[in-house]
Amino acid sequence: MKGNVVNTEKKSLEYVTVRLLNLDSTFVAGTITNDLGNYYFDKIKKGDFLLAFSSIGYQSKCIHVKAVNDKQLIPTVTLDSSNVVLEEVVVKGSSFIRKDDHVLVIPDKQQVKHASTGYDLLYNLMIPSIEVNKRTGTVSTFGGEVSLYINGEKADYRDVQSLRPRDIENVEYYDVPTGKYANDVAAINYIVKQYKAGGYIALDGKQNIGYLAGDYNVSSKINQGNTSYSVWGGYNMKDVEGAHIESSEKIYFPNYEVDRNRITADSKNRNNQQYAQLKISNSTQKHNISAQASFVRDDIPEESRSDLLSYSGKYTHSANSKEKKISESIQPSASLYGRFKLTKNQELEFKLKGTYSQNNYTRTYIEEKQTSLSDVEEDMYSMEFSGKYTMQMKKRNSLNVALYHLHNVSSSTYMGDYDSWQHLWSGETLLFLTYAQKWGKHLTMILSPGISMLNYKLHDENLQQYFYPRLRANLVYQPMKRHQIRLSASIGNSTPQRSLLNDIDQTVDFIQIQRGNPNMGTTKFYRADIIYSGLLGNLNLQTRFNYTGYIDNVFSQYYIEGDKLINTFYYGDNAHVLTANINLAYRISNGLRTKLSGSYSHNITTGYFPHSYNNVAGQLDINYFLNDFALNIYGGIQSDNFDVWKLAYTKSPATYGASVSWSHKGWYIEAGTENPFTRHSRYREHADYGVYQYNQVQTSRIYQRTGYVKLAYTFDFGRKTSRDKNDVDRSINSAIMKVN
Repeated sequence: MKGNVVNTEKKSLEYVTVRLLNLDSTFVAGTITNDLGNYYFDKIKKGDFLLAFSSIGYQSKCIHVKAVNDKQLIPTVTLDSSNVVLEEVVVKGSSFIRKDDHVLVIPDKQQVKHASTGYDLLYNLMIPSIEVNKRTGTVSTFGGEVSLYINGEKADYRDVQSLRPRDIENVEYYDVPTGKYANDVAAINYIVKQYKAGGYIALDGKQNIGYLAGDYNVSSKINQGNTSYSVWGGYNMKDVEGAHIESSEKIYFPNYEVDRNRITADSKNRNNQQYAQLKISNSTQKHNISAQASFVRDDIPEESRSDLLSYSGKYTHSANSKEKKISESIQPSASLYGRFKLTKNQELEFKLKGTYSQNNYTRTYIEEKQTSLSDVEEDMYSMEFSGKYTMQMKKRNSLNVALYHLHNVSSSTYMGDYDSWQHLWSGETLLFLTYAQKWGKHLTMILSPGISMLNYKLHDENLQQYFYPRLRANLVYQPMKRHQIRLSASIGNSTPQRSLLNDIDQTVDFIQIQRGNPNMGTTKFYRADIIYSGLLGNLNLQTRFNYTGYIDNVFSQYYIEGDKLINTFYYGDNAHVLTANINLAYRISNGLRTKLSGSYSHNITTGYFPHSYNNVAGQLDINYFLNDFALNIYGGIQSDNFDVWKLAYTKSPATYGASVSWSHKGWYIEAGTENPFTRHSRYREHADYGVYQYNQVQTSRIYQRTGYVKLAYTFDFGRKTSRDKNDVDRSINSAIMKVN
């Protein structure tokens, strides 16, 4: 019995697993296709059989065949592309498989076993071009933040944090995003197993040592056929004392100078947050629909600092100051998501989300006998909509149309030193058209033109309206299966920060005032990249050269007004950044893996505050797996940076740490430490704005030698059930201008 297997483009598929089964699915024989896509079975008895075909990246197929004579020829079998990987497939060789527009990463048993969250697993994969901080849940690449998806649906921090690694079949890394991911800088899509019955209850908690902080969560899910019901709840808190700041300031008034030194005598920072979410989803081969409701409460009962001040120049005296901030927010939200398979090659996706935020903020500043008060109450309404249409064409070409709209309405009442009512509405609409064209086997072009329409209006001010072109272009050359060279260029724009779009004055101290700008413009971005990616045996390598230009950049501005120093925000100057990066990931053995990254950047700003600055950064990560135990060691060198928005120089100290974990069945226990031999990590910052100069050094208990203990347990009932998405967005929407 013999036959041939091809893909939808009629190209032969090699190494396809072919199993010959009896009608009751018992195994008879097995083989794989050769480099021409052919398979062959010998000495098969006559009768009825099933032929099952499976291959990584393709939908499995099963056909009924009859063996009636010698040299039975089976009709050619065509396999459709798919994200599903069969559990029975054993992958040998590299776990990184280069596809046309993404890298398919297949986690091995060690990487899965020694992870308790989606971030842990992504960190263990050690993908060279992305940086994963599993302690903070941030994922970034050269161009910015990496968008995270689960089975094609956009995910948030809690989504990935609640993922159970053993439910993740593989990870797709779209370093050259096309289709539904076309408008992302880069994208990670977790392919997660789907179940029809059963459920789970999961508990996890993390407690810090060295300062008081904790994060505790519970989740549960029940599956009934194609429908699932999920609920989450959680609480986190922090109570820290001992933040210490030493700063010196110079303020140049027209006829005199004021020098001020500040030393922190005492500080406290307490906050807590609670959240809950309910989600109902229905998933079939044709659609995926979900609805969810969530509630978040965020409370900062105390953020205070007491300082010792020393004045010289026009004023020569010492003083005591105290600052105290209190804030509380509640935020309910509801969302609806749908993804529909219109035809074999066409897909429609949409998401609609509505959020209401009620925010209260109070700041009191006391210096000697003078007192300043700011008390703000805000109601904010937000609406988000996104819609995407994707069509896969012949020869692996694709077309994507995407529409986004974000609308915010904020109503704030300011009381205290400056009484005011602020009403702001803002909206941005984005439209993109993305087309991917494949030329032969080695060359691909991806072109994504678009437009941004930005509107905002503050009460008693004129409507501000801007239209900006958007463009992202990629030319990808793949000379060999494991090597890729990419040229890319993009044009974009930013949205003005809502908390700055006002005509409010806020007292910083009795010399300095922070002021909003009701006529903020937008920054235009221009970016160009040359990137090489290669898989060389156990070595995964990526290098990149980048230019980014910030035109009409938003930056901090200081000027003198009477006897006050005014700090506001302005736009109009330019900044240019040149960067070179290299990232290496090397699998030394089955149990030992390493990752090394380094970068060099040259920063230039022009205009009123010209600056030029260089920076070097480096990071090393090591993972060692042994049975149920895992050891992680990481470290980063001291980093000097220049903030092109704040126009400030910063110096961050070297960081290092280690963790050890134990994983067995449903249990996961991890203990870790950061900077265990460092008593004083100092963060330095200084800037010169002409009329104002400052230099400060900050230390905090958070940045010193600390540790943590993490415990997680999952109990499955019925059949195994994958963890669902926890889509609680715990960031609070607000347009209040707060004193930094």
